[in-house]
Amino acid sequence: LYKQIHMKIVGLVAAKENSNRFPNKNIHMVNEVPMFMNSVQPMLNSNLVNDVYVITDSKFIKSYCDENGIGVIWRAKNATRDEDKLITILRYGYYNLDIEYDVVVSLMANCPGNQTSDIDNGINTMIKHKLKEVRGFGTDGVENGLMILDKEILQSNRDVSYYLGGVITNGKEIHYKKDLL
Repeated sequence: LYKQIHMKIVGLVAAKENSNRFPNKNIHMVNEVPMFMNSVQPMLNSNLVNDVYVITDSKFIKSYCDENGIGVIWRAKNATRDEDKLITILRYGYYNLDIEYDVVVSLMANCPGNQTSDIDNGINTMIKHKLKEVRGFGTDGVENGLMILDKEILQSNRDVSYYLGGVITNGKEIHYKKDLL
């Protein structure tokens, strides 16, 4: 379906340095890589995602991305607060890109388990049903870190979208170290 409708799609992973509940969470090793890479890699593997960037305030994450050829959008300390909503961070990242994209795919940095097929299925679901947003949910009905947004959502001042759809994915949101078990 995607091949019939050409869109520019960007992948954004928000990976902050600080985590109050699980210190160094986003760089904790999961599947032999820092946790945030479990969200970056599926987007890099997708044939539908044109470019991938990590939005971060972490020198470690920036360095890791630079060494591995992954785009970085730097969030200065004065542009970073723990209480920032994800949509605010995604807007910051989107508006710091040099080109305009039609769709933004976001996987939360603390959600390993999402697969490239989950992303592609979500993008195709969005296109097929003319949705403005698609989110990933586990079989238990709990949201698990995948968000696919039409640029209109980022360009508006709304926090809640309309024409929302969902797909079942294998991701798991990690808040505490015990959640990895």
